[in-house]
Amino acid sequence: MVEVVAIFALLGWLLLTLLEWLQSLSVFPAIVMGFVICPILGVRDYYFVIQTWRLSGMVANREPVPPERFYWSIQLPRLRRRMYFFALCSVLAWVNATTLPASLDATVPSLIGWLNAAVGILAVSRTASTTILFFNASQWFDAMRPNVVGILRRAMYRLSDNYEYLGQKKQDPEKEQVY
Repeated sequence: MVEVVAIFALLGWLLLTLLEWLQSLSVFPAIVMGFVICPILGVRDYYFVIQTWRLSGMVANREPVPPERFYWSIQLPRLRRRMYFFALCSVLAWVNATTLPASLDATVPSLIGWLNAAVGILAVSRTASTTILFFNASQWFDAMRPNVVGILRRAMYRLSDNYEYLGQKKQDPEKEQVY
């Protein structure tokens, strides 16, 4: 029990240290705004991409039907490219927002920093929504995809001897019969 308290105390101290360091940066108001706005934009973009890319069955929690299965082989590389593109844009925009500080001043460099922060917030929200959609859709079509999830599920299966980690459990035909 003492170990758990010590671990939580260490993690709390690390979080406070990180927040104090972030507060010392001039871009801190933009980071706070990003923490507030990114989840809202991310959820909106997630559902927009689901509708646009014809993955609406994910919302209904049902098995993928053939049109969605046919679209997925085309959409998988597009989704990866979108994820990588927005990740690169968000890194570059936040580096620019840090270089040209998005502070509370009304100077030209500060306004440019705020524009970079706005692009960074939009890019981070799209990166997050696309990454979550990539993982959810990959597992919707195949429970062992992407490869990272498949490796972790196989490892958990070997460690626990439990079939639920391998995805859809096959029903035993003898158990389905009623006597």
